[in-house]
Amino acid sequence: MREFYKKHWNAITNVALLAATLVIAAIAFKLVIPYFLPFLLGLILAVAIEPVVGLFQKLKMPRAAATGMAMLVTVGSLAAVAWLTVSKLIVELARFLANAPSHTSIMKDQSSLLMQRLQSYAEGFPPEFTHHLNKNAEMLTEMFSEKLSLLAREILGVITGLPNQLLLVVIALIAAFFFSKDLPILKKKMLSAIPREYHHKFEIMAGEIYHSSIGFIKAQAILSAITSLVILAGLIILKTEYVVAISLLGGLVSPIPVLGVGTIFIPWIIISLLEGKTFMAAGLIILFFAVVVIKHSIEPKVLGENMGIAPLSVLISLYVGYELFGAYGFILGPFVLITYNALQKVKAFAWLFREGSGGTAGPD
Repeated sequence: MREFYKKHWNAITNVALLAATLVIAAIAFKLVIPYFLPFLLGLILAVAIEPVVGLFQKLKMPRAAATGMAMLVTVGSLAAVAWLTVSKLIVELARFLANAPSHTSIMKDQSSLLMQRLQSYAEGFPPEFTHHLNKNAEMLTEMFSEKLSLLAREILGVITGLPNQLLLVVIALIAAFFFSKDLPILKKKMLSAIPREYHHKFEIMAGEIYHSSIGFIKAQAILSAITSLVILAGLIILKTEYVVAISLLGGLVSPIPVLGVGTIFIPWIIISLLEGKTFMAAGLIILFFAVVVIKHSIEPKVLGENMGIAPLSVLISLYVGYELFGAYGFILGPFVLITYNALQKVKAFAWLFREGSGGTAGPD
C-alpha cells in the first residue's frame, strides 16, 4: 500500500486539490449566485439567441440592431406563449378551486361508505380497534382534502405571483441585450487572456458548451411537448375536466427528476379512488404508465442526438441542481454538466494523473 501511495502521490495530490477547489467553488457559487442570477440568465439567453442574431446580421444590420431584433422575435414569441399558457392555467385552476368543496364532500361520502364496509368486516374485532380505525380514517380524509386545496392554492399563488419576478426578468433581458451585443468583443477579450497555445482548445470547448446547451433546451422542449400531447390525447379520451391545464402542467413538470408527471397523476388517481370513480382511476393509471414508458423510451435517443451526454448524467445534474438551487437548478445543473463534459473533451483534466519525474514523489 505504501508503495502505491509513493508511486501515485502526484496524481493523488492533484485529485485532492481539484476536489477541494470544487467544494469551495460550489459553496461560493451557492452563496453568490442569488446576487448574479439575472446576469447569468442573461448570458445564457444571449448565447441561445446567437444564431438568430447571425441571421439578422446577414441582412447587413449592425450588431446592436440585430441583437434587438433577435430579442424582439425570440423573447416576444416566448412571452406570448407564456402569457396564453399562464392565462389558461389561472382560469382552470380558479375553476378547480371553486369546485374543491364539492370534491371534498364526495371524498368524505366515499370514505364513510368505505368505513362502513370496513366496519362490517371488523365486527369480530374489539370496539377500541374499530373506534381508532374510524377516527384515523376521518383524520386521513380531512388531511388529504386540506392538502389538496392547499396544493391548488399554492400553484395558483405561484402563477399569479409571477409578475413579482418582473424586476429579475427585466434585469436579465437588459443584461442579455448587452451580453449579446458585445459577445464578439467578450470572446476576443477571453482569448487574449488565454495563452495562444490554448486558443484551439478553448474554441473547441466553447463550441461544445454552446451546441450542448442548445441541444439540452431543444431536447427538453421536445420531451415536454410529447409528454403534453400524450396527456392531452389521453385526457380527451377519458373525457376529464381541466384538460388543457393538466396537459400543460404535465409538460412543465416532466423534466423533474424521479417524480415528473407522477406529481400530477398519483394524487389524482388517489382522489378518483376515494370518490369512487374506479373507471377513471384505471384510465389514469394506464395513461400514467403510457406517458412514463413513451418518455423513457425516446429520452435516450433525444438527449443523445441533441446533447451527446448520457441520460443518467443529465438526470443526476437535474436532481443535484434542484436540491442546491431550487427551480433554477434545472438550468444550472445541466449547464455545469455540459461545461464539465466540454472540459473533458479537450483533456483539461489530463494533468490530474500526470506523474512526477520517475513517479517516486511522495511522503517519506
